[in-house]
Amino acid sequence: MIRVFVFLLLAAIQPLFPMQRAASYSLGVRTIEYLDTARNRPVVVEVWYPTSIQEPIDQPVDNIWVHPKEVRNAPLAKTKSKYPLLVMSHGHRGGRREASWLAEAMVQAGYIVAAVDHYGDMRFHFDLLASIRFWDRPLDISFLLDQFEKDDRIRDHIDFNRIGFIGYSLGGMTGLALAGGQAQNVRQAIKKLSGYSLHEPLFDRFDLSPAEKSYREPRIKAMLLLCPAVFIYSPESLKSIRVPVGLVAAVGDEVLPFREHAYQVIHYLIPAKLKMLREEISHYAFMNRITEAGKSVLHKALHSDPPCCDRASLHREVSAFAIDFFRGVFKK
Repeated sequence: MIRVFVFLLLAAIQPLFPMQRAASYSLGVRTIEYLDTARNRPVVVEVWYPTSIQEPIDQPVDNIWVHPKEVRNAPLAKTKSKYPLLVMSHGHRGGRREASWLAEAMVQAGYIVAAVDHYGDMRFHFDLLASIRFWDRPLDISFLLDQFEKDDRIRDHIDFNRIGFIGYSLGGMTGLALAGGQAQNVRQAIKKLSGYSLHEPLFDRFDLSPAEKSYREPRIKAMLLLCPAVFIYSPESLKSIRVPVGLVAAVGDEVLPFREHAYQVIHYLIPAKLKMLREEISHYAFMNRITEAGKSVLHKALHSDPPCCDRASLHREVSAFAIDFFRGVFKK
């Protein structure tokens, strides 16, 4: 009875003391193209950011993915002088715009989000041997941060003391490298990995020694990993990571089985924050919702969500976890 009274009392006085809400922004977006001349490698990035402009300007048509309403090339909101930065890394054969749903949520929470295309391991530009050069992925991220520190279009808007990382699938493996994990026995690990059809003599001559170097990026202060690939990291390597890690794992992951991948992070790294998803959740549910036209183009596995769990609800759930994780790390 007392609990009911307290509940009714709180409901009555709530209008007098409204909850403080986060600032509401529109979603600004800009595409920036860099060239890493040392590796002769393009690094294309999609940058989402808070803007006060309301109307969409020159938003590109996408027949595959459902994107949030964006305002292209709009000015950044002047609510803050500097914003924390989150860098995103896509999965195997993915692309920088495949998780714009998460970018939108993080922008609403007050971040600038930058998602990188990993050249050669993209849906529209894939090269098998280039995709096996796993070390190019963390180098892309470090190169991007170098460019942001020099680029007067964005440099003065970023709080370089608060940089986080979000990696999905193979992007999660990229994050572990940036956190200080060092790969071991890479050749054997790749041969065991499903999805790679390799011509043995060519693969055996391929130099994989750079994969086992350190690619730690000290400017990144926190990692959010979404169903990460872990197959090239030993328990000792995972134990050595000291960067705060948030992990979202799907027990029924049909692409990167839970026991072989996410569980290794839980057991050896011990994440600072963990979210376990229902067994029915697919590995691909972390990508954007797919248009009707896209369903006729993409493999059914990419958009076959189980009846129990619609993708939009999962995205809201994961977004809330991500916001809470980075807020705790950055104290904002």
